[in-house]
Amino acid sequence: MKNFSSFTARDGKRSTFAHCFYYVRAKSLVFTPELTVSLSRKAHFKEIRKIVAIAIIGQSIVFSINLILARNLAVTAYEDYVVAAALFLFLQAIAAQGVDKYTLRFLPAKFEKRQWDRSSDFMRFALSRLAGGSILVALLALFWAHEIRDFSPQTLRAVHLSLLALPVGVLTYYQCAVLSATGDCVRAAAVTLLIVPALALLLIALLIISPADLSGAKGIACWAIAWCIGFFLSASRVRKAWPHPKGKATAASSAFESSVYESDGYESNSSELSTISWRMETLPFWLYRLSMGVIAQVAVLVLDWLQPSAAAVGAYAAAMSTATLASVLAVSTNRIYARELSVLMEMGDYQALNRLRIQRLQWLLPVLVGFVLLTMLFTEKILALFHPEFVAEGSTSFRLLVITSSTTVLLATAPIYLKYRRQYRVVFSTVTASAVLQITLLVMLVPRLEATGAAIAYTVSMLGLYGVYAIVALRQLRMQQEKLL
Repeated sequence: MKNFSSFTARDGKRSTFAHCFYYVRAKSLVFTPELTVSLSRKAHFKEIRKIVAIAIIGQSIVFSINLILARNLAVTAYEDYVVAAALFLFLQAIAAQGVDKYTLRFLPAKFEKRQWDRSSDFMRFALSRLAGGSILVALLALFWAHEIRDFSPQTLRAVHLSLLALPVGVLTYYQCAVLSATGDCVRAAAVTLLIVPALALLLIALLIISPADLSGAKGIACWAIAWCIGFFLSASRVRKAWPHPKGKATAASSAFESSVYESDGYESNSSELSTISWRMETLPFWLYRLSMGVIAQVAVLVLDWLQPSAAAVGAYAAAMSTATLASVLAVSTNRIYARELSVLMEMGDYQALNRLRIQRLQWLLPVLVGFVLLTMLFTEKILALFHPEFVAEGSTSFRLLVITSSTTVLLATAPIYLKYRRQYRVVFSTVTASAVLQITLLVMLVPRLEATGAAIAYTVSMLGLYGVYAIVALRQLRMQQEKLL
């Protein structure tokens, strides 16, 4: 049992759910199912509490940054910042190529099987692919910004800085995904959700109290510097947390790794075939991430393109930044659940997977209900914090986005489960229909309803998308459970 336990960080940390499973198995004691579930629940909720706390503090910092910039910049300057930030997030989804998401599917299972060489090969493949891809995407976006899109000089400066930060941001996110795959999800969340925003806030505060004038481009520059620091921090943590076998590998363990390698369809010394396989495996994750990036960010870009008013762009951005406070609960904890899904599906333990799903709902549902009630009661006051003219323009869109964001957070693990089971036909037919529907509704509704029209388009597409995913995933999970009975 010791040879197959969950090796993760050097300090001996393991994923919460798998840790308890292996602990109970390895001790060979008489544990009842109720005691096993109790142990896993305790460890699970302890880790979740830490990550949720990090996420809430970090998202509050992001909210404060948006609030400070909205109140200290002119409406047009704030629009420059919003457009450049939305472009960065959209291009990040393209440049990531699905590698970060696939990492949470691939590496945990390989760590469980002690396939160290193959894990290292995948790490090198991923870093080279992401570095080259992000630079290429940045260059193409630069050409688009100059030759196709007619941006103002002020907006162009902000866009240039966001493109410079793109490769660093992509690599930082990936390294934190690797850190999560080793089981150190708390530190991974701290880097991307807390440290980077806190550094950006500090730099923006220094700009405000300095004699220099604040602009949208300078706000983006603060984020770029913060991402550079986050890159070095995450690289340092990955180096320390990367699992290594203690001592030299034995002939038996080497033979075991070679046999598993070949059983996956590759020769143990064929890196070329592995690279081809990894490219094919990451492609569905990339296409899905790209589609979701379009759905998430296209509204701001369409609002800027159709130009109903500068206030409409700012009001929608303010509403979205506040409504997505709920989404940080999914973003921060999905790395835990993605890792646990990988391990439990590798073991074929769908009963444990269902218990994990229920545990997630037990803490998440009350939090989301409280968030919705609170934001609905204070909608106008929240938007007024950004800019007084955002209240009339953004109140309806804010309420729609809050409901949508909370619902998608609740159902966020459904698409992860479907992708891990390679249900790509369902995943991509649904997300394609959702993206087409949203873009169609944006073109139809934004000229007449401005920010409200953008929110309606987003709400309709996202609720339909996640509703279908949840129904299909739950049905398949129940079918897998019935097979085990």
